[in-house]
Amino acid sequence: PLGPELLPVPIVVATMGLPGAGKSVVARAIESELGLRRICRDRIRAAMFPNCNYSFIEKRAAYRSLLLALEINCMLRVGSVIDGMTFSRRPELDRVAEIAARHRIATIPVLVECPPDLARERVARDLATGRHVALDRTPETVNDVLARREPPPEGTLVIDGTLAEAEMCRAAVDAIRQCIADSQGPAGD
Repeated sequence: PLGPELLPVPIVVATMGLPGAGKSVVARAIESELGLRRICRDRIRAAMFPNCNYSFIEKRAAYRSLLLALEINCMLRVGSVIDGMTFSRRPELDRVAEIAARHRIATIPVLVECPPDLARERVARDLATGRHVALDRTPETVNDVLARREPPPEGTLVIDGTLAEAEMCRAAVDAIRQCIADSQGPAGD
């Protein structure tokens, strides 16, 4: 994990990307390697609604719960990694950043960029094997997200989602570490 010499204040990492891009894989690595608490909307929704219909209202309730968990982590001065969301709509990411900023915590958006065909293939595989907790994900979900996706904010870290899992995770963790180091400026500042 990052030591206090590199991470004097907590951070919030928001993993972004298409369904099937590899956000959850990356989020788990960030949780493990950087010592952040993972807040996963998909898991929150599954816990809140064991017999979920995947309605807008259920998703909205899980999102609000995610924001509450983030707020609590920020109050506790504990870093978080947000998982289970595509952040295809900019206001969702803005809301996360707004909560973190109220507590003087920086948000680092991390986009796991993946070609749509590969994302659809991964979602279909996850659906067939039951690997993913969000059972409403289908290859068509990728198309839905593509249709509404807004450009990521400037400064978003972009990770190649076509890499092997270990390489993709290493690239994400290294990029976050570099982002933190760059934000602190040269030693002695």
